Amino acid sequence: MIYSNNNSRLKWWQLLSMTAVGLMLAISSPLAANPLPDQDDDEEEEEVTEEQVDEDDVNARLYPVIEIDSDDDIDIPIPSIIKTEANHITLNGADWSKVQQAVAQTPLKSMAIVHIGDSHIQADIGTGVTRELLQYDLGNAGRGLISPLKMSGTNEPIDYIFSSSRSWVPAKLMSARWHQTMGFTGASVKYTSKEGDITVGTSERDDYNPFSSVTLFHNGRMEVNQVTDEQGNNLHFRSLPSRDYTQIILSKPETRVKIYFNCAGDLTLFGASLSGERPGIFYHAIGNNGATYDTYNKIGTVGAGIAPLQPELVIISLGCNEAFGHISADAFYRSIDRLVNNIRYSNPSAQILLVTPMECHKSVYTTVKKKVKVKRKGKKNRKATYTTKTVTSKQKSYGVNTAIKPLRDVILKYGADKGIAVYDWWAVAGGEGASNRWIDNGLYSKDRVHHTAKGYHLQGRLMYDALKEAIIIPVAKQ
Repeated sequence: MIYSNNNSRLKWWQLLSMTAVGLMLAISSPLAANPLPDQDDDEEEEEVTEEQVDEDDVNARLYPVIEIDSDDDIDIPIPSIIKTEANHITLNGADWSKVQQAVAQTPLKSMAIVHIGDSHIQADIGTGVTRELLQYDLGNAGRGLISPLKMSGTNEPIDYIFSSSRSWVPAKLMSARWHQTMGFTGASVKYTSKEGDITVGTSERDDYNPFSSVTLFHNGRMEVNQVTDEQGNNLHFRSLPSRDYTQIILSKPETRVKIYFNCAGDLTLFGASLSGERPGIFYHAIGNNGATYDTYNKIGTVGAGIAPLQPELVIISLGCNEAFGHISADAFYRSIDRLVNNIRYSNPSAQILLVTPMECHKSVYTTVKKKVKVKRKGKKNRKATYTTKTVTSKQKSYGVNTAIKPLRDVILKYGADKGIAVYDWWAVAGGEGASNRWIDNGLYSKDRVHHTAKGYHLQGRLMYDALKEAIIIPVAKQ
């Protein structure tokens, strides 16, 4: 997502895309071939078929614009439009006792939750609220997983730094083609020289500081030879290489470090985990604009990728983007099953929580045919005569995306069939008609697919309340 503080803005490639769409629409609106006799102007409308390609919806989901107000209180009141009686996790027979036991141990050691999703998660606004509230209760083990999203050609959350002074070859999950290995985070940056650097850290606006350990997830050989702090001072460190990652243990806590390394010219970096090496909870977020179950299935290594994070619980929030395409209930069911099985294979002790998407809107176009007077061509000095021609144009509005609810129902069915817990965000947010109520309450952004900061804060707070009831309160009652 693209963020701005109290002032939404578009990047040049968005403007170019929108301009191109406008030109295509203009070109596809021809004048009627046969002139009509003189008559008064009139107007008629007819709905365009659903098969029409909707570039605006594609841009909204791949390049969303979200306004961030850093002054928003994360603990906002819950409005009456929320169905608080539905704000519970349905376990469907799943045994979450091990998750609850891990919570009970957080005063002594860390536990991890991994939340996977689409642009709603890439923003890390709602998940950031859930993280902050859970860490307030259970202790802050560290910022956790961060991805080179900006380096890969998209936007990233504002509470961390992931950069380099060198040039890297970018790739992101929704790229048309991957010319390099795609990481489990949905971001991939490749380095083709022999010496390089990477800077990671936490921003000053959040209290995730400091961290004592950095785990870099990558393909290819990586040899760390120097680590410096923000002032450029050399730090003492230990580097512990593994097959899929390299862990760097720092001699003292830091808020930002620059890591210098040697490689064989085939290094591909996917992300990093920042750990305070202390008790508490990690709430790792993996989000990608436009992502679906099938795009994560395309990676094929999501389960293996998150395994080093040792998650006790994996949350999957997907299904919104599928509702803008054409997918059958059976195909969607199979897509869910493939990702769930991939995660379970490499993380057999982790519990899984599926989250349904809430109702949103999609673009609706109507064709407007307007008869206008045009001057006939003729010789000079003759009296002007006129005829009329029909000019066709398209007008955009919005309507409820009715494909959301059937996909929500498939997620509910899959959870019930497989004994997997489900959080029915569709119902919690208000069910049918919720999108209009969210719009009226300033909780949806202009594209009517993504929330405002206030909306995401509310969603993050409600997710926290549901998780607290499922994994924290049972421990307190023991």
